[in-house]
Amino acid sequence: MNLGDQLDELRDNILRDTSDLIGGPQDDLWSDATLLRYIEDAERRFARQTLIIRDATTPACTQVVLQTGVSMYPLHPSVLAVISANYTPAGGQQYDLYRSGHALVAQTVPLEALQFDPTNPYSSALPPGAPLAYFTDETLVYAQQSRVTLTVYPAPSDTQNGTIVPMRVIRLPMCGYGQKDLGRESEIPKDYQLDVLEWAAYRAQRNWDGDGGAPTSAAQHKQAFDDAVTQAEKETKRKMFANTAIRYGANGFSWTR
Repeated sequence: MNLGDQLDELRDNILRDTSDLIGGPQDDLWSDATLLRYIEDAERRFARQTLIIRDATTPACTQVVLQTGVSMYPLHPSVLAVISANYTPAGGQQYDLYRSGHALVAQTVPLEALQFDPTNPYSSALPPGAPLAYFTDETLVYAQQSRVTLTVYPAPSDTQNGTIVPMRVIRLPMCGYGQKDLGRESEIPKDYQLDVLEWAAYRAQRNWDGDGGAPTSAAQHKQAFDDAVTQAEKETKRKMFANTAIRYGANGFSWTR
């Protein structure tokens, strides 16, 4: 569905906003601008709760360009999480970066390289070079927005300057929701585009007297949306399912023969 179809569906078939049958100009209960704002809120909420929009092809949110000595890179405002990132050295073979955390990054460092430096923000340090790991458990806050950041470890050297790190990300919709955007298609999967409108209907009706003629209460719209979120979460988990490998003797506490 395009945005115009969503707006018509919300107004005509869900909210039954038929006040235009009454004489007089501007007699709709909700303006187009208001309903478009509610549709935007609904799609962003659905994407955030279900993590259903996965992207590996949009350069603006799936690529980081390394810079000499720079470890932390703010990602596109739409990015919620990074699923994976990889690196291809010049003339070498591509490899996935180890997904880590600020406190765990030392696990990627060889024992002979471990050192303690109270002036260093990390508990251990490697000389600048090709990245081995990344983490996103730190955020950079500016312009009154909290944005996900990608930190690579170790910091790039001159050799890596300008190299692109491709990523697979989970993100929010990046499309517009204004009158000029009525012809563009929704980024929410087609199976859930009607369900998303239930939250927009909830927004519209929650401060309106349902006894005055609303065919469906705000609470019913909210419940329908929540049910769709639950179903979408199950679908997303099925797509990400992977069998767990059990290896005996892989560490000092495992049983071995």
